Amino acid sequence: MSKNSKRWIALAVTAAMAFSMTAMAEEASTEQEAGGAKGNLVYATSTFGQKFSPFFATTAYDMEVVDLTQVLALAADRGGAIIEKGIEGETINYNGTDYTYYGMGDVEVTQNDDGSVDYTITIRDDQKFSDGEPVTIDDYIFSFYVLCDPTYDGSSTLYALPIEGMEEYRSGMESKLDLIVATNREGYEENDFFTEDEYNSFWEAFDAAGVKFAQEIVDYCIGEGYNEPDDSVSACATNWGYEIPEDAEAADFFEAIVANFGYDLSDDGINYESAGTAFLDFLTEEIGGEEAMAELNKGYETGDGAPNISGLTRVDDYTVNLHMTEFDATAIYNVGTYLAPLHYYGDPDQYDYDNNQFGFTKGDLSSVKTVTSEPVGAGPYVFDGYSNGVVTLKANEYYFDGTPDTAALLMQESIDSDYVPGIVTGSFDVAVPSMNDETVRAIEDANSNGELQGDVLHTVLVDYRGYGYLGINADIVNVGGDPGSDASRALRKGFMTLLSVYRDTVINSYYGDRAAVIQYPISNTSWAAPKPADEGYETAYSVDVDGNPIYDSSMSEEERYAAAKEAAIGYFKAAGFSYDEASGKFTDVTETYEVLIPGQGQQDHPAYGIAVAASEVLEELGIKLQVNDVGTDVWNNALEGNTAMMWAAAWQSTVDPDMTQVYHSENAHGNGTNSNHYSVDDAGLDALITAGRSSSDTEERKSIYKEAMNIIMDWGCELPLYQRKDCTVFSSERIVIDSIPQDMTPYWGWYAEINTLDLQ
Repeated sequence: MSKNSKRWIALAVTAAMAFSMTAMAEEASTEQEAGGAKGNLVYATSTFGQKFSPFFATTAYDMEVVDLTQVLALAADRGGAIIEKGIEGETINYNGTDYTYYGMGDVEVTQNDDGSVDYTITIRDDQKFSDGEPVTIDDYIFSFYVLCDPTYDGSSTLYALPIEGMEEYRSGMESKLDLIVATNREGYEENDFFTEDEYNSFWEAFDAAGVKFAQEIVDYCIGEGYNEPDDSVSACATNWGYEIPEDAEAADFFEAIVANFGYDLSDDGINYESAGTAFLDFLTEEIGGEEAMAELNKGYETGDGAPNISGLTRVDDYTVNLHMTEFDATAIYNVGTYLAPLHYYGDPDQYDYDNNQFGFTKGDLSSVKTVTSEPVGAGPYVFDGYSNGVVTLKANEYYFDGTPDTAALLMQESIDSDYVPGIVTGSFDVAVPSMNDETVRAIEDANSNGELQGDVLHTVLVDYRGYGYLGINADIVNVGGDPGSDASRALRKGFMTLLSVYRDTVINSYYGDRAAVIQYPISNTSWAAPKPADEGYETAYSVDVDGNPIYDSSMSEEERYAAAKEAAIGYFKAAGFSYDEASGKFTDVTETYEVLIPGQGQQDHPAYGIAVAASEVLEELGIKLQVNDVGTDVWNNALEGNTAMMWAAAWQSTVDPDMTQVYHSENAHGNGTNSNHYSVDDAGLDALITAGRSSSDTEERKSIYKEAMNIIMDWGCELPLYQRKDCTVFSSERIVIDSIPQDMTPYWGWYAEINTLDLQ
C-alpha cells in the first residue's frame, strides 16, 4: 500500500459515519419489502454522516444525498468536462456515440489581453426549488459567499481561485479556532479574543482528539492485516510512513503527525493521514459538539477587510460575472457550484446585494449549519427524512430535466458484503460493491448464465478514476550522468519495451475483467485521454529504436515476446552497451538495476509478474534487474527520498489533467513538491504544461496534453500499466435495464440520469 493508496483508502473509508430521518421512510421501505414495485427504488449504501448540506458534506455517502437533492449551476459530461451550453443543450461524442447534455446554466469564458479571465454564468429563468420558490442568481451569489466566508470550514476550496478581491474580502477576520491554532502551543498571551481557560481547554481537547485520530489509523491497519504479526502502534505508524519508538502509544503517533504537518487542520494537513474519520470530527466531539465548534468558528475582526468580493458582479436576476486576475485551469470546475436556496439556508432579510449583505452575517455561518441534516434544493429528488438506517427521497416535480419516473428513492445503510446478496433476495435494487473476487463469484453464481450480466443481476464495469504505472528515475537510470541524452532515453526504453510486452498477460491474469491495460500516462476516465480512434494513437513502447513498429496483428504471444526482446536489444545497443552476437549477451553491463514492487513481501501486486518476466529475459541478455517485493515503508522512503531506480505505484486522477505536480521540472530532483519522482527535466515539456494550464479551450488543451504525453513516453520514465474497474450492480428482475445510463464513467454514474431510470 503506497502513500497515495493510503490516501485513497482514507477517502473511501471516511464515508463510514451516521445520520437521521422520518417515519415515512419506514413505511416506504415496508412497501418495497412486501413485494412488487410501488415506485420505490432501493439503493444499498454505507453509513451516513449527518451532513447533507451542499456546503458541509464530507463523506461520499452524504455527498450522494446532496447530489440527488441539489443542482449545480454548471453540468459536466461523461469525461468530467464542463458543459458550457447547458440551457439549450450541448452534444458531445463519447466512445463513438453522441450524447446531448443539459444543465441549469451556461458559462462563457473570456480570456482578456491583460491575462485576466472573465466567467459569465447564466442560469435558467424558469426554475423552482423543490418547495416551489424560484431559483435566481441571488441563490448563486449567496452560495458563493458562504463558500468564501473567512470562517468557512467545509471541503470546498472555491476561495483559493484567483478571483479579484477575494484576498481582501477574506482578510481582516479570523475565527477563534484559527487564532488559537496560530499560537502553535507556544503559550497563552492575553488578548481580546479568547481567555486562558478557553486556550487550555482547546489544547486539551486537541490532544484527546489526536489520540482517537491516531488510534483509528492503528485499528485500521490491524483490521486490514497490514502489520501481521506485529500489531504494535509503532508497526502501524511505520506502515503509515512514520518512524516512532517501539514502545510508542497512540499519543506518540499523533505527536509525530503534528511534527510533520504542524497545526494545519485541513485535508492537506493533519487530516491527510485520516483512516476514515476527519480529525476535525474528533475535535468537534472533544470540545462539546457542533454548537461549541460553531462558536469557535465565529469570525472576529482583526483588521481591515473588504465588504465584498470585487470580482463577483451581479449582472441581472439570472446572470453573474466572475473576474479572475489570471487563468486557472481548475476554475471552470469550481465556479459552477451548487445553487443552494438563499431563503432556506440563509436569511432573505440579510440579503441586499447593493449594500454588501449576502444572506448571513459575515464571519458567522452558524445559521447556515442549523439545517445541515435536512437539505432543500432543486435536484431530482426531495429529502423526506431518515429512519432506521434509510434516507427517503421523493421525486421533485419541479426538476428542470423532468420529474423522475421513480416516485421514491430509498437509500439503505448496509455493509459491502451484503450488497450483492441483498439484491438477489430483493432487499435492494442497486448497489456499488467493492470489485473483488468474492463479489465477482457472487454475481456469476446468481445468474443462470454464470456471467456478470444475466437474468438476476446486471453488472456495469466502470473505469476507476486513476491508473497503475511503473516508473523510472532518470537521475539514477541514465548513461554518463546525462538523464536527457538520447543514450539515456534508449536505456530506459529498452527496459520499458520488455516490461510493456508482458502487461496484457499479467494484468489479465491478476485482474481478469476488473482491469484493462492502458497506453498513455493518464486515466482513461479523463476527457484528455487519447482514444484508440484518435489519429496517432499507439501502444506504449511499440516501436523500435529506428521508429518502426515492433508488432503486427498476426503475431502470437510468443512471437510478440521475441519481437520485444529484439527491440530491447536495439535500444540497449543505442545506449552504448556492447553486444556479443555469438552469446546473445551484453558483455559490459556491470550495474545491477532494481525495481521496487510494494507487494508487502507476498508477491501480491499486478506489477510483480511483469517485472519478474522482464527480469528473466534481461538475465538472458546479461543485464541484471533485481525485483524487490517490499513493504510500504521501504517503498515509500525510497520514493520520497528519490533513491528508487524503478518502482510500481498508482495515481488517483483529478478531473483536470494538469500535469504540473507530477511532471514539471520545478518539482523534480527533490525540489518544489518533490512529486516528479521520474526526474523528467524537459523545457519543452514544461512549456506544454504551462500552455495547457493557460488555455480554456478543451480541444486545444487535449492536443497539448497529447503532445506532452508523447514527450513523457520518449523519456522512457513511465510505463502505463492498468486502469482497474469499479462496478455497479442492478437487479435485472426489478429495474428496466434499458433505462440505466449508457457508457457510465466515474463522472456519469448510475444516478446521472435518475429522472429516467425506471422500475419494471
